[in-house]
Amino acid sequence: MKIFTTNADVRFEEKEAEFIHSPSREFKLIKVYPKETRQEILGFGGAFTEASAYTYSKMGEENKRKLLALYFGEKGNKYNFCRTHIQSCDFSLGNRAYVEEDDKELAAFSIEKDFEYQIPFIREALKFNKDMELLASPWSPPAFMKTNNEMNNGGKLKEEFYDAWAEIFVKYLQAYAREGILIKRITIQNEPNAVQTWDSCQFTGEDERHFACGHLKGKLEAAGLGDVKINCWDHNKDRIVERCEEVFTDEKALQDISGIAFHWYTGDHFEALQCIRDKYPDKELIFTEGCVEYSRFAAAGQTQNAEMYAHDIMGNLNAGMNGYIDWNLLLDENGGPNHKGNFCDAPVMCDTAKDFIDVKQSFYYIGHFSRFLKPGARRVLVSRYTDKVDCGGFVNPDGEMVLIVLNRTAEAQSFEIMVEEKICAVEIGPHSIITACWKE
Repeated sequence: MKIFTTNADVRFEEKEAEFIHSPSREFKLIKVYPKETRQEILGFGGAFTEASAYTYSKMGEENKRKLLALYFGEKGNKYNFCRTHIQSCDFSLGNRAYVEEDDKELAAFSIEKDFEYQIPFIREALKFNKDMELLASPWSPPAFMKTNNEMNNGGKLKEEFYDAWAEIFVKYLQAYAREGILIKRITIQNEPNAVQTWDSCQFTGEDERHFACGHLKGKLEAAGLGDVKINCWDHNKDRIVERCEEVFTDEKALQDISGIAFHWYTGDHFEALQCIRDKYPDKELIFTEGCVEYSRFAAAGQTQNAEMYAHDIMGNLNAGMNGYIDWNLLLDENGGPNHKGNFCDAPVMCDTAKDFIDVKQSFYYIGHFSRFLKPGARRVLVSRYTDKVDCGGFVNPDGEMVLIVLNRTAEAQSFEIMVEEKICAVEIGPHSIITACWKE
């Protein structure tokens, strides 16, 4: 067995350990059940926002290569499942739409602005991993399609523009495909329950169902894009149960909508996620956004931020999550750019003036999942003796077993990993995370 440890002082420190035969152990066990398999893991990644792409463009050539290797390289976090945005979001340089004002026929549709920063960044990442999968989300339709006539401050999509907005999705997917960028998943609306001062648009559960099933799915199929998976919600876990009850009211919704996307900003709510996994076992559950907001966590230290990431990833996985996508891959020294001042932290921050990369502890904590869990891995049952540690167990497609343990306490925790009648003694230091890997 190989055990990799990360904390404030070390990064993936490696050591060897061995199992011994001992069927009679009963206390201080973390039991792993390889035959008790659960959901499939799609992968891990972050978001190619315009802010991240712009920040990347401002770095020197050597640091650009380093950034790509950090996230997508074989010795980095091996990201394979990422997100981008349709039109603009808060982490864009400003509001922008793919069509001109009052262009109801979509005659002037263009993704030209995406070529400046986002598309080049995505292309470079694809050179490291050509099989990387992408999910795209919209923050707002064009202003003229909305009830408030602006991209910011909420508002709703006017009924008369449901077809036109669905057609923009199609044109966007086709335009990106022509550039060699295949987007296999979309969400209906980012944070449809929120009115934000930046790009936002409100959808009820009924609105999401009506748009997806009555307009978007048909447009996708007519364009030969029927395999693109539609995800609903794309908002916080605390209302995920209620939203799914509103969306999945008939067989067509269950057939047309493939998954449920969710964010972390209202806390754990792992029980709500488990409810959705149990209620809709064939749906993909995809975490699509989470970040350390300066408005709430400005005083938090790196260890606290890293543990917040790992605790949420672990809890979501144990509740049935299939894929995990962090928010901005990169941000500048100010936590932006952001056209509404909604600054935040990212696992990798860049001082664009000094051409300096600051890799946060959270990056390595995420890596304890993304570096070791391969696409197609399955979660396995893990039973722990105490709530002083968070645990998750997995089996990779090649049969390799992976156990991840997080210790958020100020004391070392000693235990034995037990698999059938074999045990391995392990100690995890205070405020540390470990990943243990072995083959049966």
